[in-house]
Amino acid sequence: MSNTHEVDVIIIGAGLSGLSAALKLAKQKLSFVVLEARDRPGGRIESLRAEANIPIDIGAQWISGKHLRLKKLVSQFGLHTVSTFKKGKNIYDLNGKLVKSKQPPIPFISLMDTLQFTRQLNKISKQINNNAPWEFGEALHYDKVSIEHLLQTKMYTRDGRKYFSLLLEENLCSHLYEVSALDVLWCIATAGSIQAIQSSESYHIKEGVGTLIQRIAEDLKDNIYYDCPVYSISDHENFANVHVKNFCWKANKVIVALPPNLQAKIDFNPPLPASRAQLLERAGLPSVTKIMIVYQRPFWRKQGLSGISYSDIGPIKLTMDTSPQDEKRGVLSVIVSGQSARRLENLPYDRRRNEVIKCLIRFYGEEAAYPLEYFEKNWSEEQWTRGGYGFHFPPGIITNYNSTLLKSVGSLHWAGSETATEWRLYMEGAVQSGERAAKEVIKRLER
Repeated sequence: MSNTHEVDVIIIGAGLSGLSAALKLAKQKLSFVVLEARDRPGGRIESLRAEANIPIDIGAQWISGKHLRLKKLVSQFGLHTVSTFKKGKNIYDLNGKLVKSKQPPIPFISLMDTLQFTRQLNKISKQINNNAPWEFGEALHYDKVSIEHLLQTKMYTRDGRKYFSLLLEENLCSHLYEVSALDVLWCIATAGSIQAIQSSESYHIKEGVGTLIQRIAEDLKDNIYYDCPVYSISDHENFANVHVKNFCWKANKVIVALPPNLQAKIDFNPPLPASRAQLLERAGLPSVTKIMIVYQRPFWRKQGLSGISYSDIGPIKLTMDTSPQDEKRGVLSVIVSGQSARRLENLPYDRRRNEVIKCLIRFYGEEAAYPLEYFEKNWSEEQWTRGGYGFHFPPGIITNYNSTLLKSVGSLHWAGSETATEWRLYMEGAVQSGERAAKEVIKRLER
């Protein structure tokens, strides 16, 4: 048997972006393969099962009502969305005080400060071209400073800055000084507004996001090859050779549906243009640990609490109630990110778990001390991820290198939520980027 096999298109990566590209190609009756380094599909999406057969989304999880492509896939594959439980008071662990309230526990003037800053960000983002934010007239101005600098100079109250910083850090999974202001403005532009981003956790998939991935992968099972990390790509004038262990695939077009940090591990021949290679060298994902904790019941609801908590102390940044609708179990989704995630990952498992549970006891009382099951995923330890959930550019990168982010190189086309021009860094963005890359390839092959 020959060690080289030929198809029309090779897709590298069986995450949501790569699978979305594959679905698009399948409709065109093009021959293609999907090469996946892991032994499973999904990438940064993964679902486990609790003992009561409850889906546990240990990776990406939430959906907005505005995520139309994703909702279409959910319906197409016979699944259902359910509203995220938000009734009752939230917990705000801010400035050394723990407050249970339906509204942020900050003075009225500070709340007005957050609203005026929100309006400023929305107004600026409307001027940005989603496909080319570096072309924005003030791109250099906003790219040379961090979002922290912008917040410190455009907000006027201490409590307003602290609260807005907490919300942003939870969303970015990074310190604000690490992220370009232009990067954040670009994300807002691709979502439509900050309010749209704040609604991005309105729903989740009843059967688990992983079930969606499994059903898509089942449809494509004859085209997906697992345990096939790509080591090198040789790009020729009219075709490319993609090399995996002891095998080579040849195709007219290649869609690389990987985050930038993993693209950097591939040996490209000829080398990628210098600007793109330097972009990849500067790409890394934030530190994120996702924890799912199962209780006998959602006991916090009887306390009049929503299960939503925000903390600027840590280790927990955010909790949300993702219990099943029948309340046969209580499930809290917990996010630990940034410095807290890096600190915890150096501790033994028992100490990590104890710190998280201790924090939840402070939030929800003694019943939080007795979970039935505890699931933990440090995405920074994943060989084929190395962080989560999406890469944010530090100051100075977008205007200097990012014109290469979407631009095809020879036979190579790029996908992945980092390249999305709608809902960048969300699952919706992953779908959009995969469909966009597939359209590019189909158009080129029709010539």
